[in-house]
Amino acid sequence: MSDDPKVRQSFALLEAADLFFGEPGWTDENERWERTINFNDVWGWATADGEFVPDECAQELHDLFYRYGWCGVLYWASERRGGERSEFAYVNRFIEFVRNEEALRKREPSSSKRAYTKLTYTIGELP
Repeated sequence: MSDDPKVRQSFALLEAADLFFGEPGWTDENERWERTINFNDVWGWATADGEFVPDECAQELHDLFYRYGWCGVLYWASERRGGERSEFAYVNRFIEFVRNEEALRKREPSSSKRAYTKLTYTIGELP
């Protein structure tokens, strides 16, 4: 892991949230598991899956998790995987929600202005 304090702080929050397969403090040979998000049964039933978080992505993932929780983590992985979708509608709704909110953040960087920006979007399909 990087010696950069921001990277270390980012991973500290993500580790505290128990997002990764590994336990902090594992030996170097297991470092990859310490930084791999556990996506078992997320993209489909009975799937074993994970996504390694490189140092250069730690801050972005931290920020998405801080703003949106698990929904932000799902969005990050989906974007990293070229827009991957889940077989589960609720996971796809979470990703769509964050995608819409992040598009608004890009259009309006000021949080004060964004707080009063009216935005309408539809997520998923209603029965």
